[in-house]
Amino acid sequence: MRVAVISAYYKEPRHVLRRCHERVLAQLGDVTHFMVADGFPASEVDSWTGVVHIKIPNHADYGDTPRGVGAACAAANGFDAICFLDSDNWFEPNHVETMRMIVEKTGAQVVTAARNIFTADGRMLGICKESNGVDFSDTNCYLLTRTAFPACTAWLFKDTRESIVGDRRFWDAVQTGGYMRVHSTVPTVNYVSTLASHYEMFGEIPPDDSKMILRLTGRQHFQMISYAQFKAMGGVPGW
Repeated sequence: MRVAVISAYYKEPRHVLRRCHERVLAQLGDVTHFMVADGFPASEVDSWTGVVHIKIPNHADYGDTPRGVGAACAAANGFDAICFLDSDNWFEPNHVETMRMIVEKTGAQVVTAARNIFTADGRMLGICKESNGVDFSDTNCYLLTRTAFPACTAWLFKDTRESIVGDRRFWDAVQTGGYMRVHSTVPTVNYVSTLASHYEMFGEIPPDDSKMILRLTGRQHFQMISYAQFKAMGGVPGW
């Protein structure tokens, strides 16, 4: 199975990009890393082993267009499966192999994996309770086989104001696509979060600079605000 891992990146520090790539490079099997620069390409990525470096203009849509472009390139080049990995996150060394084995054993068209949640300073909060393959699956937690590639159009061709919840729109596309799904309860994805909801998930009070994505009264679309702004607007813990 030829697997493409699609990573959109923007202005992340080089050591963050390198960690992301090195964890992809450590995967077993035939794995190629598609790194898609969203307007600000890092020239050194051109020389990294096992990378297809794609450079596109900045789209300011939270990486949705780069993911869609990367997925289209992987599909056109005959890859059998696609994973997504945000450039500030990383896989465990057995991630792709675990997902591939599930496909071989079950015939699943889409495999989802559990994820560990980390704070920006590297502290592990725990295993995510939301991204469970039933209620939701995070972008970083998928392996899609070719029959499920049509779901990738959800990254594209939408109102850009929906991009802030693009992961939810992609999950919707996977669900409505009717694909056979299997979830791996082994947390092989490591996700760096600044979301207030993840602190609360593990019984902690979110820091003021953590983020919230919500639809404010009278607004049609979701937007991002800080937890400090939320409290100033009258919000309370446990939202």
